[in-house]
Amino acid sequence: MMKVIDISAWQEWIDWQAVKDAGIEGVILKIGEHYSLDEKFIEHVNNAVAYGLRYGVYYYSHASFIREAVAEANWVDKQIKTYLNGKNPELGIWYDAEDKDMLEGYLNVVYPIANFISTLLDKGYNYVGLYSSYDWLTNIIDLKALPDYVPIWVAQYYPENSFAIENPNRICRMWQYTDCERIGNMGLDCSVYYE
Repeated sequence: MMKVIDISAWQEWIDWQAVKDAGIEGVILKIGEHYSLDEKFIEHVNNAVAYGLRYGVYYYSHASFIREAVAEANWVDKQIKTYLNGKNPELGIWYDAEDKDMLEGYLNVVYPIANFISTLLDKGYNYVGLYSSYDWLTNIIDLKALPDYVPIWVAQYYPENSFAIENPNRICRMWQYTDCERIGNMGLDCSVYYE
């Protein structure tokens, strides 16, 4: 078990030494949204590597239809090939499903999610998962239609990881337990990563 943070261009300045000193071992970096590379992605990747932190990436989705999710997956693949030399990010590729735009389609949002994940798995990435809130995972996303092998990263700011307790047959790889962990003079999203 280790602690990880997730960051994007919203975190314009990161005290990477404070992150390292706080015992953070990994970081999940926003790769993009709306088919645009996150403005801080390259800088954040370089710093994660320089400070010896393991990393993964996440894509913030707006897809409400399968074709849009597949297009997002193909875009993510292109960015990974361009900026990470096609390497599998060690801590995974995560599909961030929380935007209300995703609910505008006629199918349950699980179908675009599943197609994003399967598109990247078909391209040879071995670790592609779903990030969402406890509310979405229990009330909005029809998880019965998502294969059990898909890892889940749940956001629930609560004393315990209710999703993992209630879904023992699901792979709950990460639990984001706060959005304001104090690290140096920063308040950051922090998760537990179950190895």
